[in-house]
Amino acid sequence: MLAPAALPALAARLLALLAGAACMLALRHYPLGHGWPGLLFAALLPAYFLLLRWRPACWLFCVPALLPVLDLAPWTGRFFLEEIDVLLMLTVACGYWRLGGPAQSAAMQLAPCARACLLLCTLAWLAALLRGVLPLPSLDVYAWDNYLSPYNSLRLGKAWAWSMLLLPLLLRDGDASALRRYALPGMLAGLAMVSLFALWERAVFPGLMNLSSDYRITAPFSAMHTGGAALDGYLALSLPFAGLWLARARSRWQAALALLLLALALHAACATFSRGLYAALAAALAALLLLASWQTLRVASGAARQQARWLAVRGIMLRLLLAGLGSVLLVYMFSVAGYRGLLAAVLLLAASFVLAARPLPWRLAPASVLCALCLQGLLASWWPLGEGQQASGLLKGPYFLFSLAAVLLAVVLLPGPVGPCSSDASQPARLSLAMMAWTMLACNVVWIGWHWAGARALAPAGLVVLLAMLMLCNGRLHPPLWRLDRTSLSMAGAGAIVLLLAIPISASYYATERFANTAFDMQGRLRHWRQVLAMQPSDWEDQLFGMGMGSFPATYYWHNPAREVPASIAYAPQNSAPGNYYVRLASPGYSAGYGELLRLLQRLPVQPATRYTLALDARRTGAMPLLLVHLCQRQLLYAQNCAPIALRLRLPQPNARVNAWQHYEVPFDSGSLGAGAWLLRPPVQLELAASGTATSSVIDIDNLSLRAPGGEELIANGDFAQANNYWFFSSDHHHLPWHIKSLALHLVVETGWCGALSMLVLLALAGLRLLRQGVRAQTGQGALACVAALLGFLVVGLFDSLLDVPRIAVLFYLMLLCALLQPPPPLAAESEPP
Repeated sequence: MLAPAALPALAARLLALLAGAACMLALRHYPLGHGWPGLLFAALLPAYFLLLRWRPACWLFCVPALLPVLDLAPWTGRFFLEEIDVLLMLTVACGYWRLGGPAQSAAMQLAPCARACLLLCTLAWLAALLRGVLPLPSLDVYAWDNYLSPYNSLRLGKAWAWSMLLLPLLLRDGDASALRRYALPGMLAGLAMVSLFALWERAVFPGLMNLSSDYRITAPFSAMHTGGAALDGYLALSLPFAGLWLARARSRWQAALALLLLALALHAACATFSRGLYAALAAALAALLLLASWQTLRVASGAARQQARWLAVRGIMLRLLLAGLGSVLLVYMFSVAGYRGLLAAVLLLAASFVLAARPLPWRLAPASVLCALCLQGLLASWWPLGEGQQASGLLKGPYFLFSLAAVLLAVVLLPGPVGPCSSDASQPARLSLAMMAWTMLACNVVWIGWHWAGARALAPAGLVVLLAMLMLCNGRLHPPLWRLDRTSLSMAGAGAIVLLLAIPISASYYATERFANTAFDMQGRLRHWRQVLAMQPSDWEDQLFGMGMGSFPATYYWHNPAREVPASIAYAPQNSAPGNYYVRLASPGYSAGYGELLRLLQRLPVQPATRYTLALDARRTGAMPLLLVHLCQRQLLYAQNCAPIALRLRLPQPNARVNAWQHYEVPFDSGSLGAGAWLLRPPVQLELAASGTATSSVIDIDNLSLRAPGGEELIANGDFAQANNYWFFSSDHHHLPWHIKSLALHLVVETGWCGALSMLVLLALAGLRLLRQGVRAQTGQGALACVAALLGFLVVGLFDSLLDVPRIAVLFYLMLLCALLQPPPPLAAESEPP
């Protein structure tokens, strides 16, 4: 008979064996034979297994790094059982096997109130899960390939289940040092990969500098094939940790890498054109500034120095005023002088920031300025200003002289000492040369503005120069507002990156149009929320425990007040051939006109300027259904540069059966599709959609084939014998049938008031614990970043239901659990009184 102490170890090992068996079973049936991502995933899992056997705590790095990017649904077609599920199965199997080994003391623990709150959340989750999935439908292919299936409840519910399964591993491995060593680099690695993916998508499709296109990136998040804000939520959740890395940088290389990552991540955030994400980042930044200011004032108060507190308040207010003035003037400069004027103004302010922290020789200032003006005038006279000037780019007078002054200033300042306490005898001479270079920079900022926009640019350029002159007075303050330490340089670099990215993008045509339509879009969102509440049953069970997790898409499809029939895709068996399937495309039916199409997609390795032959069997029912077949450049949403495929369904013969299959073959030329360098080659996808009149109609497709001139078959699973394997779908524009578009309303409708209130209590507990840690001057930086991340996530959640994306929900829940962890109390000595 087993001892009681052995029971938890035995349970842990049994659960590890069960997770390992489930992982092997999932891999056996997983479609990995179409495209290179499947091969990469197949090679990743053994490496991850060996890594966990060598260093078990490495899951703290791998899970946050891989959750956002390990998304192969566009290749595999699987979005119920995903790659993250296989990854987490392997994590649980390896982690629980070690939990069942020799007894280990937990590195962290949960307070009793946190345990009670987690228990309430789990009970509410279980109730919502059962209400969504019961009564159990038949286990056919329809159960796992459609959001309308009751098993969609399992797809959404797995996020909380995974977080609870990972909780014992978090208690074992998740102490503060391990989170700094593994979890923070994991978040940064995931953010870097997502940001690079977003940069690639912008470069390949609309172009990096094309800010007028309405193209919105999705990065690696396949869940955005029906809209949503998975990318917005992830960036809000992870961007503060890039700032944390920058604040903790211990060397110049770390600071430079942190600034590079911050620039990439902010570019991805700005390129989403998401007003909710902009508001989230602004709220997170405001919270960080407020908490950091409170931390500074608390330290001053603890030192019992009223004067120190007043100086701290004055420094904070002056820094905020300076940052606000600089932002307003840079916006003004960009609106008049464009990109070049903005860049010149930012460089002048950056030079003033560096120069103002040096002990400037003010007695030599008049002579330095006069010499600089004379030199500037002499050099400027060499460049003619007539219309027949042949110089271009940097060879133009203002740009060349600005670059020359910037190089001179860098050469003078970089080799010199960093602090004001240097005893270098040549320092006054170098600083005098630096003031001359700065004066030339200021003159050329004005000249660049005048050269670009004429006399109307003189006012913003003059104001920028005036602000730069005020910054030079920093050394006259006691204490100065900033010094040339790594923290000040990092903050200044981050601010410059934000302004250089945010100002041009916010002034672009598409961003301006979106901000102008904010009130109209808000009215549409409010109308959708009212419809969601109208679809919720009024009985007390649904109010208390919700309609069921993942039940909203089916509820909207069958019970929406507008009587709309959204498009749908289903895989049905052939009656004459059991085990053989075909795909059924249903066109949308909207009383107010045509609705958004639902496109069936598959990625194909197409070659440019090649003659292909498309063949398929089709049959149709309903009023005038149209089959739209395109071969287009597409990442996830928004097709571009489509090759025309002239396919028209024939009318049934008079003596033929109504639902008879008809065969079609259409040759076409791929044109420029598939051209380009490997890295910058846009992916090509075949897309099929059913369209028709205001009444929904149905088209059945089978035996789909796309052959090259040599007879090579490009389409995988074209006969749909494996149902949705290798096939994905998208709804490019109309996303309301799939999402409630509010995190709070999503919780109330699908999990009831029990689920919403228990999650609110969990958030409150995590927030209070983080705030207590954040006010500590030495150890509060990580807590402040966590507060900003959670706050930004919740602000995005005001207008999007983020918890219907499992991989984002898992990260959110894990962050909440990390906030609730606390070290166990030290054991008291026996001699000490109780």
